[in-house]
Amino acid sequence: MEKLIELKSIYKTYLLGKEKISVLRDINLVIHRGDFLAITGASGSGKSTLMNILGFLDAPDSGSYVFDGAPYHNYSGAEVSKIRGEKIGFIFQGFLLLPNLTALQNVELPLIYNHVRRKDRRRMALAALRRVGLEDRIDHKPSQLSGGQKQRVAIARAIALSPPLILADEPTGNLDPRAGDEVIRYLTELNQTGTTVV
Repeated sequence: MEKLIELKSIYKTYLLGKEKISVLRDINLVIHRGDFLAITGASGSGKSTLMNILGFLDAPDSGSYVFDGAPYHNYSGAEVSKIRGEKIGFIFQGFLLLPNLTALQNVELPLIYNHVRRKDRRRMALAALRRVGLEDRIDHKPSQLSGGQKQRVAIARAIALSPPLILADEPTGNLDPRAGDEVIRYLTELNQTGTTVV
């Protein structure tokens, strides 16, 4: 299988006051196109830090990160922004929906940032919401949605541009078991269409 991501000897530390906290130590990982994998570990073990590095939201202190055939340090700031916008869909535990926007408008946001034309934007956002079973909630704001529905809007937002990689940071953490199972089902269906899910 073709490699999408390869990490070699990744290290990351943070300063907490004057103390250095070592969060990631010698992390080695290969993710192939089409993989569906879970990164597990105790609270505070660095899972979110690793996800942030995978998603170009943070940089390692040292080590090698190769994404889609090119080393991380070879990418310019503009290229990193483009990768985040076009090749990676993010699903966060806290949904991160804008409260004053409808479900449809929240899903359209990454499409706006990627300069998708208005007509195409609406069509793509509607298709993504339909895919997660929320076509009847497009005009609802987050306060009018259940936790499971908010997470499905977040999934629709992540998949609207059909990125090859979905990074989901504890996507079921705030949900009841039934809603959590639904989210896992959507992610499994996405993976079955060829999307890499971490």
